[in-house]
Amino acid sequence: MAVAGLAVMAPVAGCGDDGANTSTGPGGTGGAGGGGGERCGNAVVEGDEACDDGNDVSGDGCEADCSYSCDNKNPDTGDAKCDDGDPCNGAETCSDGHVCTPGMNADDGSSCGSGKICISGACHDDICGDGFVSSAEECDDANMADGDGCDSCKFSCASDDPARDCSGLDPCLGNTCDDATHTCGNPIADGGVCGLASACVNGACSAIVCGDGVVHPGEDCDDGNQIGGDGCESDCTLPPAGSVCGNGVRDAGEHCDDSNTKNLDGCDSACKFEQVQRATWLQMQFGTEAPFCTANRLGSAISAAAQGQLQTSLDDGVKNGSISILFKTLGLSDLSGTADPTVEIGVITGGPVLPMGAMYDGTADLDWWYTIAPLSIDANRNPIDKLPGFISANTLTAGPGKLSIGINFAGTPAALKMSNARLTASIGAVSTPLTSSGNTPGHLASEHLDPALQTYASTGQPNGGGAGKLCGNVSAISLDQVPVPAELAAGGTIACDQGYTAQNSLLDVLVSGCTVFGFVNVISTIQPDQADPNAPVAGAGGPYTLTTNAMTKAVNGCRDMNNQTVDLNTCLGAAAYSSFFKFATGRVIAK
Repeated sequence: MAVAGLAVMAPVAGCGDDGANTSTGPGGTGGAGGGGGERCGNAVVEGDEACDDGNDVSGDGCEADCSYSCDNKNPDTGDAKCDDGDPCNGAETCSDGHVCTPGMNADDGSSCGSGKICISGACHDDICGDGFVSSAEECDDANMADGDGCDSCKFSCASDDPARDCSGLDPCLGNTCDDATHTCGNPIADGGVCGLASACVNGACSAIVCGDGVVHPGEDCDDGNQIGGDGCESDCTLPPAGSVCGNGVRDAGEHCDDSNTKNLDGCDSACKFEQVQRATWLQMQFGTEAPFCTANRLGSAISAAAQGQLQTSLDDGVKNGSISILFKTLGLSDLSGTADPTVEIGVITGGPVLPMGAMYDGTADLDWWYTIAPLSIDANRNPIDKLPGFISANTLTAGPGKLSIGINFAGTPAALKMSNARLTASIGAVSTPLTSSGNTPGHLASEHLDPALQTYASTGQPNGGGAGKLCGNVSAISLDQVPVPAELAAGGTIACDQGYTAQNSLLDVLVSGCTVFGFVNVISTIQPDQADPNAPVAGAGGPYTLTTNAMTKAVNGCRDMNNQTVDLNTCLGAAAYSSFFKFATGRVIAK
């Protein structure tokens, strides 16, 4: 019922009252006539509020301060609150309901600031290898591997950039730049020509070598060896059609055919002529000769008082055949000896065949027969010791390598083992090999040697100016195995004051020296000056110093380069004396 003079008022919605009349603004606690203030977030638009959606979530059209999301400005940047300032997620736009609508993400890899790029709508540091190409990069393949077209975010090659044109690569791997993939292409296949006298072998440009297993230009075949008679000849040519080495018939392409395929019997296993030469003149040198042989410790120890006697023993040994140093030229394709880019010089030993009544002179033994020492050849009758070499302008050059030569040292046989051996000799005129009547000299009729064949008959000249030269380092252990020459031992014709006996060695004489009558120097005291690079090293290595027993003069110890005592046997195998010989040779026949 109505009370006189009073009006009962109902609450008015939208005037800051949420229906509970709980406004707690200044000056009152709410209720009718309480003067209550506005409150943002009560879902009632009051006072200067632009909106009030009853929550404090931003970006939904009405911000937490009851302003429209699109209209309000960021006090720090001045941008509308719809723009979050991140260029990678696109510019936000405002809908009719004042709601911020996200824009399109920027393209991955686009710049979003100095050193930064957009990735999946967010700004990140630009890193090489992230798979996104930035403005500072030529490429980015999401790895750090080189040679795949993109190296450290730069193209592997660029045809217009001289620094990246592939020219530094082996041509067998490819040396042209593919502009599409930026990789070096057009590789040359194995066997293809990649330079002067060169071809590709296993992806690398290598000198053409017969026997490397790759058929190069100019070769008919290459079976990985230089052994003839196995379907591919030693010079990488095919045997003539229908020819069979060892059938006793000289077929096309054969120099000879002795009904077998044995080496060192006058006709080799490939039915080719065997070029074997023997030293017919040999002189030990007592000085040096630059530039070929600049060190000669062994020869320099021999005084003038002994040089003549030593040389006489060498001359006699060559003449009577007890010194027979033989050289077989392997892989020889030019029998005239004019030029051959690749040969091997096999060094062998042997002795002359001396039939009853034969008049032998080892200084003039053209095409004489020589029996080869088994210890100097392998199971296939090929020389064990071989020096790599070549022939140019009628001059043979070979080495370095190892070899062994047998000489007489003042009448005592000595097998000198050499390391770092090198030789050179001029090649003489050609001649037709001699034919045999059944005995030495000459080739037997059963060898079926081509009668038109001619081959060089000599190397070097028997004089100091034109002789061949052999320079190498004689091992101490080989000198230790040579007994002291009888002439130098007690009771000998030039017995040394040092009192050497049969128990001493030639090495003992070299280390302790030899004087006669107390003042005549025969052999100077010398120490090794070289070391065999292929022998086990004693201690810290050479030069080595040998020590002797004061009473017997026998070598009994060794010191290395640091003057430390080392194992004697190891030392003797490594220590060596430089040496120098001159020689001339003549053609002979091995048997």
